[in-house]
Amino acid sequence: MCTEKRIPGRDMKGSRNHHPVVRITHWVNAIALTIMVGSGLRIFNAYPAFARRGETFCCYPFEHKAIPRVFTFGGWLAGARNWHFAMMWVLVINACVYLGFIYLHGEWRDLVPRRGDPRDAWQMIKFYAFAVREHPRQGKHNALQRGAYFAMPIVGLVAVLSGLAIWKPVQLAPLTNLLGGYVWARYWHFLAMLALVALSVVHVFMVFAVDPYSLRSMITGGYDESKSPEQRNARPFWWKKADPV
Repeated sequence: MCTEKRIPGRDMKGSRNHHPVVRITHWVNAIALTIMVGSGLRIFNAYPAFARRGETFCCYPFEHKAIPRVFTFGGWLAGARNWHFAMMWVLVINACVYLGFIYLHGEWRDLVPRRGDPRDAWQMIKFYAFAVREHPRQGKHNALQRGAYFAMPIVGLVAVLSGLAIWKPVQLAPLTNLLGGYVWARYWHFLAMLALVALSVVHVFMVFAVDPYSLRSMITGGYDESKSPEQRNARPFWWKKADPV
């Protein structure tokens, strides 16, 4: 009878190995979100302000200053709109597949906030600030990761609802009015985009700075638990060499 060899310190229930559905939806999401952000900024540049002509808007200090073209995608307004709406459906369908899978597969338990998360998040912050010597043991995802992963679908939902409100402001007038009108709905959509970009940038930074070995698990599904941040006592760009298994 064949048995799996366990790696010392490895929690099989909290393994960082990723199912193919998770890996595929992750990379589809990364590509679609990049295109959607770039095309959205190109659409914004067609009128880079939130206030209507002759009016002022309280909360955006860069009125009428276009986003640098290098950050935009789609070429021209019509092309950007086509890409934006196409990627909208890709993201929505992809998110439904991912959320449905983690619910049916039980992986949602690793992502939802827990009662002790504020305490655990503070422990991680202290560790990254070198105020604590040993990496806290917090399972598959630490409290900061859980907070970020839990927030992304919520921010994504805000982006979808506000996007629908500015896409069909007459047909979906109740939704547009709920968000404060067309101008504010457009602003919430912009803020949701910024939040998604910020979460994504932090996520990518932490992968390369703390756990570059996790890239393998998101590409092939395999992960060597002896190289986990806990085992290497890893801080951003500061860790000890993984012990051989």
